[in-house]
Amino acid sequence: MSESPSTELASEYSARIAQDLELNAEKQDRLATEIAALEAELRAVRDNRAVLERLQHALTPQGTTTAPGTTTAPGAADTDADTVEAAVPHQRTEPAPNRRAAAKPKPAAPKPSLVEAVHAYLAQQGEPRSATDVAEAIRAGQPGRPIKTTVIRTTLENLVARNRAQRSKQGRAVFYVLSAPQEPQAPEAGADAEA
Repeated sequence: MSESPSTELASEYSARIAQDLELNAEKQDRLATEIAALEAELRAVRDNRAVLERLQHALTPQGTTTAPGTTTAPGAADTDADTVEAAVPHQRTEPAPNRRAAAKPKPAAPKPSLVEAVHAYLAQQGEPRSATDVAEAIRAGQPGRPIKTTVIRTTLENLVARNRAQRSKQGRAVFYVLSAPQEPQAPEAGADAEA
């Protein structure tokens, strides 16, 4: 009997660890998505700043310069209007930037979560795959994303724990395949019989 409680305890810890690992992976994916969105927003703000600095430089007369964040006196702009008009065409060496393109950069397409990517890959396969095969396929599909085989193995085990995938062993090798979808028609059949 001493083996049974320890086996149950180990099983409970294993299930809890698998659940914690899955939550951790989901949180990492969510944070990575948020970071990517913030980086895209930062690039857009930097591009806008560069455009504004070029415009400020183009509109500032040669003899006077203003520090970033400061403005010239209103009267000074009126008295030097001819000077500014004469200086602007000579200072501009590149075409005017397209404000619409600079203001609204296209956001990068969000990457699917690791769980979604693994699930989608297994759904495309007709036969069981090893964790190494899955990791190589996902690395090939997402070249900028560093993915370790151990993380893929943990993700696959989490899918097994949720009954979304099945594990089979052939010798020392472990292979994974998606579980067949469960059919929720049993309750509906009972409801039809009552009606």
